[in-house]
Amino acid sequence: MPPKNWFRRARSSSARAQATRECSACRIELPDAARFCHVCGRGVDTTAALSYAGGDEAVIAALRERLVGALAPRYEVGDIIGKGGMGIVFLAEDKKSKTNVAVKVMRPEISVDEVGVSRFRREAEIVASLEYPGIIPILSVGSEQGLHYFVMQYVEGKSLDALLDEHRAEETLMPVDVATRILSEAAATLAYAHGRGIVHRDVKPANIMLDDEGRVLLTDFGISKNATASAGAVTVARLTDTGTVLGTPQYLAPEQALGTTVDGRADQYALGIVGFEMLAGHVPFDDETPHAIIHRHINEAPPSLLALRPNVPAHVAAAIARTLSKAPSRRFANMDEFAGALAGETTGYRKAVRRRTLTRRVLTAAAVVALLGAAILFGAPRVPQASPPTVKRQTPADHRPAGAVTTRKHHRAKPAPRATGGR
Repeated sequence: MPPKNWFRRARSSSARAQATRECSACRIELPDAARFCHVCGRGVDTTAALSYAGGDEAVIAALRERLVGALAPRYEVGDIIGKGGMGIVFLAEDKKSKTNVAVKVMRPEISVDEVGVSRFRREAEIVASLEYPGIIPILSVGSEQGLHYFVMQYVEGKSLDALLDEHRAEETLMPVDVATRILSEAAATLAYAHGRGIVHRDVKPANIMLDDEGRVLLTDFGISKNATASAGAVTVARLTDTGTVLGTPQYLAPEQALGTTVDGRADQYALGIVGFEMLAGHVPFDDETPHAIIHRHINEAPPSLLALRPNVPAHVAAAIARTLSKAPSRRFANMDEFAGALAGETTGYRKAVRRRTLTRRVLTAAAVVALLGAAILFGAPRVPQASPPTVKRQTPADHRPAGAVTTRKHHRAKPAPRATGGR
């Protein structure tokens, strides 16, 4: 079960989110009175900020009216169905094909920012280049009457964020098998993107969607980065490496927070945070400010998932714990290995551990043998050699057969008689 104060903290966090707005550049939540973003230093558009603070509904209604006029020849625009970091999504009907589509239009406060427009267009270009069941396809991209938008296939369902909110409202935790399946499918989608050189860099529950059949879809590639060194990478660097921290603090990998080079293992860390949240009911690192959250990502070890929820399978908890390693080199080599570990496979990491353990043992044994050899060769004391045995001179008695008995008696020699005179 989650900690006793967790549901209260989740509700208070939700209340804080409602009382704040976002920086148009790095999407960090800001107090209503802020004039500058405390993360990137970008100035806040006071007019737009006041209109959002006064009611997002009025801004959305005005945006929809403009969108209806711009898309009238081809699409009939309906109600809003979602809001993302860079855009607002409306349901629409394609008059030609008579099918429902989703139209994502850039937020008005971002459309005046050249960098923001470039990021929005880049999301459309990236998603249009990817064809995978876990990614919603883009049908068209356009700009009309100052509005920047793209049209996507419409998928009925809900975000993982909304699903987690339902569990929080009911004070329940997501079933382990459901959470594991969502993690595995999201990992497979990210493995596909990484294989084509695309790093998402903003994996979080709000960007993971489940359709009515339970299929997992990854959305919002707005701050994705092409990890492949190419001519296009220069443009990517200008769009993403602007000296700001891009991403959502609660799901930010340490290397991403530090502004260093990131690859697919940053997405792996973020997905590990999502898995922890699904199973424990809350993220492992949270605090009052983005800076405090980032500090904890960099310096603190995550809580034990098994201590918070003992019924999580040990191999699942171990896989998630490995994705949350501070050093990217200690995480899984790729998303396929992570998905395999979630399924309990022993390939990959465990084999590598066995190889490293065996190598260490062999090297240790070789070192011990070398040390013993050196000690014998240079350090052992010299033993003095014994003198050769003395050879005893043999006598005739030494040649007698065994058991022979000597009967001769030794008598003392009698003195010779002295000579006497005769008569």
